[in-house]
Amino acid sequence: MINVFPRESASTWLGLIETTPSLVFDPEICRRQWNELSSALPRVTLYYAVKSNPYPGLLQTVANEGGCFDVASAAEIKMLEHEGIHASRMIHTHPIKTDTEIEKAVAAGVNTFVVDNVDELWKLIPYRHSIRVMLRLSFIAPDAPIDLSRKFGAPQQDALSILDVANDSGIRVDGLCFHVGSQAATANTHADALGVCLDLCEQIRDEGLPEILRIDIGGGFPAHYTGESVNLDAFCHPIREVLKRVPEHLEILAEPGRVISAPSMALVCRVVGRAKRRDGWWFYLDDGVYGAQSGRLFDGMQYRMSVFTSSDELSPCVFAGPTCDSIDELGRYPEFPILNMNDVIVFHEMGAYSLASATQFNGIAPPAVVTRALPELRQGYGHLV
Repeated sequence: MINVFPRESASTWLGLIETTPSLVFDPEICRRQWNELSSALPRVTLYYAVKSNPYPGLLQTVANEGGCFDVASAAEIKMLEHEGIHASRMIHTHPIKTDTEIEKAVAAGVNTFVVDNVDELWKLIPYRHSIRVMLRLSFIAPDAPIDLSRKFGAPQQDALSILDVANDSGIRVDGLCFHVGSQAATANTHADALGVCLDLCEQIRDEGLPEILRIDIGGGFPAHYTGESVNLDAFCHPIREVLKRVPEHLEILAEPGRVISAPSMALVCRVVGRAKRRDGWWFYLDDGVYGAQSGRLFDGMQYRMSVFTSSDELSPCVFAGPTCDSIDELGRYPEFPILNMNDVIVFHEMGAYSLASATQFNGIAPPAVVTRALPELRQGYGHLV
């Protein structure tokens, strides 16, 4: 969705920043998302996925809400330690780890790890007396555009055999976990997978294997890139129905990332170049796919835009980033105002997998980040699709 505003209206955004491109972080929106998801998932302990966005202000906001953290590397552990967050609030959920990575995490005080295959178990044997382990299973959500059960996750039919090997090796596997995929359209697969895990808990007990004490339902909770707000209470309803089956002694965890981070940031850019070419006008912005907009390549994301221009003449156009690389393209539109130099573009829902994956390609620095309240969105005088 694209909204067009008068050029002078950009002052509302430019007044928040010192330079473009800049990401604007709003801690109040982060808090709101955290609390809405917490209310929608009673009895579920939330572990924020640091990989989604490791901005210190965001980490501190989650910490201040009493949140816990899902890490996937020793570097992420250090980021949290730098913010004064103790390792007791962290779980390490990367299913594949180097020996050095495990050693550093254990030394930092992290005591929960994830495996999804027998070979990964061998790496944990030296630490078996001081750690807890969760077995990750594969569940694929057909309505999640980003599949996270192809690269990771044991087949469900292999669960008992892996748990048997772990038990024989003296490794304490007391949890099951899964991740159905990112940006899921519904929570139906979350609910189905939780139900399967509950049934598996009974099978594990019947086999005489150590009891399962926790189930981690992963992430996948969506952000509203299309402009339509996600009702998290309604989205999580299928999960809550299955939670009614959960015994009192069984802890339920979740790993929200995008749903917390995406709405909390907006990206403010300028047109730094333009040229009329065979396929229409090309507008070059001071941020692109090597900066905060890598999600266009990795996740197929299309971000909502607010365009501030005095132009009313329309033409086919292409948006591109600032690097000297042809892949740095941001979208093509059959009809768009012919923008002028220094016109401002604001991209919304930019907090997830943007700052985290930004690069220094061509020596161009990622966007700066400032902490400010985001302006309330208004409807423009036109909509373009």
